[in-house]
Amino acid sequence: MKNNESKLIRTKLSRFGEEFSKGILIPVFILPIVGILLAFGVLLTNKAIPLANIEKIFEFGTILKNSVLSIFINLSPVFCVGIAAGMAKSKKGNAALNAIVLFFIFIYSMNSFMKLNSLLIDGNLSGTGQGNILGVQILDMGVFLGIILGVLTAIIHNKYFGIEFNGAMRLYGGANLALLIGIPIVIILSIILTYSWPLIQTGISKMTNLIVSTGSFGVGLYGFLERILIPTGLHHLLWVPVELSSVSGSGVVDGVYLEGVRNIAMAELASSNVDRLGPGAVYLTKAMSKMFELVGAAYAIYKCADEENKTKVKALLIPAVGAAVTAGVTEPLEFSFLFTAPILFVVHAILAGIGMAIVAILDIRVIAVSGGIEFLAMMLPVGAKGDTIKFIIVGIVQIVIYYYIFRFLITKLNLKTPGRGNATKLYTKGEYNEAHEKGKDIDLEKKLNW
Repeated sequence: MKNNESKLIRTKLSRFGEEFSKGILIPVFILPIVGILLAFGVLLTNKAIPLANIEKIFEFGTILKNSVLSIFINLSPVFCVGIAAGMAKSKKGNAALNAIVLFFIFIYSMNSFMKLNSLLIDGNLSGTGQGNILGVQILDMGVFLGIILGVLTAIIHNKYFGIEFNGAMRLYGGANLALLIGIPIVIILSIILTYSWPLIQTGISKMTNLIVSTGSFGVGLYGFLERILIPTGLHHLLWVPVELSSVSGSGVVDGVYLEGVRNIAMAELASSNVDRLGPGAVYLTKAMSKMFELVGAAYAIYKCADEENKTKVKALLIPAVGAAVTAGVTEPLEFSFLFTAPILFVVHAILAGIGMAIVAILDIRVIAVSGGIEFLAMMLPVGAKGDTIKFIIVGIVQIVIYYYIFRFLITKLNLKTPGRGNATKLYTKGEYNEAHEKGKDIDLEKKLNW
């Protein structure tokens, strides 16, 4: 009986993790777009570029730079709406609207409660644990507030949006019912978090100090975990706090208080007073495994393929590698490791962690999260602010290391990577999850045939 209950709990947690993973991708996917626009604005305000000396173009660049930077300063409502819409099973637009309504209700409710109990701090709020969210002073929960309210909104919406009433009560059914139920829950939550969040902030502060004290080892461990957790979808619960919240530190750039290495680095990128990105930017180099390392892995797979399959494998690998290098889409390659040779995925995660540790040891500070397009867009406009050349050199070395290690393992262990035997197919996360849920061994002879 206990085994069945334990299995049910694991299944529910796994399903929630998958739903959360899908939901959080909506706000996450806008970050590279906004980042590229920010880099373009920086480019248009760089006086070293002749085009930027034209007054109207410089003014446009300034407006563009400052406007898109606002997204990184206000990630909490963005994540709240995005997660709610992403996790909603139906009527996603209603879920998104409910999310922003509940977000406003939460911040004004917390502000009112803190004001009534004389808990608000006057003056400079930097480092006090309080901050202004959309102009309202409350406890500074950063992106965690958006995540909490987004998930809560989605849960309530999915439970009640299908309930409809008749007659005069019709207006209060469906998504409106979910909103009505959500309002008192959010108000009560704001009061609870007023007293409980400072304790959580203390824990976050200790975690921040631990991360900083571990130095390059901590960066490497982060890189390993960020890769190894991909099959579960839980890697989002790792990188979001590290990159977007006070877990990875806080700082003031041009008079603006910011939390999270990505937000700080973006502000530094846009600042004319910063000569080089801060040390926290080493956490933003995880594109190493996307831009460089998987190139070596893919070439090893191609070289180890049977002669009669090499043409087919090349046709598969070239677009897969292109997607990884340019846009950071690594799914076809990484989940093929999980299907055919899980040991390669484990080795990949270890090497990715070592790569990030080396970046930390060499103190390479670049913005490279979502592949080559974002990397070039971010780093080319800033020149001396980035360590572009060093990053590329380390990446090339990583390609060579990956190639020889993967080739050795594939041949030594006779792994059935694409092109060997009947294995001539790449896989998606959906196919991996489907096979995993069935709890059965994968029939490679059937699954991997053309």
